[in-house]
Amino acid sequence: MSIAQIQRDGLAGPFDLADKSILDALCEVGIELQVLQRQQNVLAELAGQEDQQRHTTLLNRHMAFKPMQELFRDANLQAVVSEYFGTDLLLWQTKFFPKYQGVGENKWHHDRIIENGSDPINIYDTSNHFSFVVALTDLGMDDGRIEYIKGSHLPIDGFDREMPRLFKEMPEVVHDRITPLPLLRGEFAVFHSALLHRSLAFGHSEESWRPGYFGAPNRDLRRDAGPQSGRISLAARLARKGTVIPERFGSNPAGAAQAIAEPMPYYDDIHKQVLADKSVVIPFN
Repeated sequence: MSIAQIQRDGLAGPFDLADKSILDALCEVGIELQVLQRQQNVLAELAGQEDQQRHTTLLNRHMAFKPMQELFRDANLQAVVSEYFGTDLLLWQTKFFPKYQGVGENKWHHDRIIENGSDPINIYDTSNHFSFVVALTDLGMDDGRIEYIKGSHLPIDGFDREMPRLFKEMPEVVHDRITPLPLLRGEFAVFHSALLHRSLAFGHSEESWRPGYFGAPNRDLRRDAGPQSGRISLAARLARKGTVIPERFGSNPAGAAQAIAEPMPYYDDIHKQVLADKSVVIPFN
């Protein structure tokens, strides 16, 4: 794939990881974090504290788990990112995405949630802000597949990007640009963070497919299933060195790097809390 292709389409891939031996360990981390988040939310609901439910347990855990750090040093991943986006990049956010029966659709969105500190988002500036996604298991056409709007990192005639970052309805002018991105275990893709993309509900019906949102979650199915029965991916966001990452986006929700097991560490004794640096922003290459 050429540089001209990613400049035109906004995405390149799939590529193979050089070392796939760490995939099982990565899956285990992601699955256990999902199980933990689910347990936390059940307990919050039982306690009548629905407003305390967590959605960040799978976010920014790369300071704690060595398999994640090993993944980011993968020779092929490093080579591809350097070829397409250059060097002197920071990794500032990661997230696991497990999908299994009952898990709904991730709405259309882009990853460019920050610019530089408090600067407004410059959505069409392709010189900064990049993403990649790694398939820890097969990401098939029926397993909550990823779709993207080809070329949506650039202006498109008749398509107004003055919209919320997450939205349900995709304007008709770009329907013919909707492109599936199936990935096999150990494959990855790189893309401009401004590229619009989504992932469908796990086990969606192809007959029900539509350009807008159609895959609502099913709590009953999800309660009876488990993350071990589905698929899982890991996504990461990169920025040029020197980009100011606001603390609320580039920090570990569990606290400091050592607080690996419990994202809600409530202690009576303040001295038992881990009060170190919570930043997860690290050099990537």
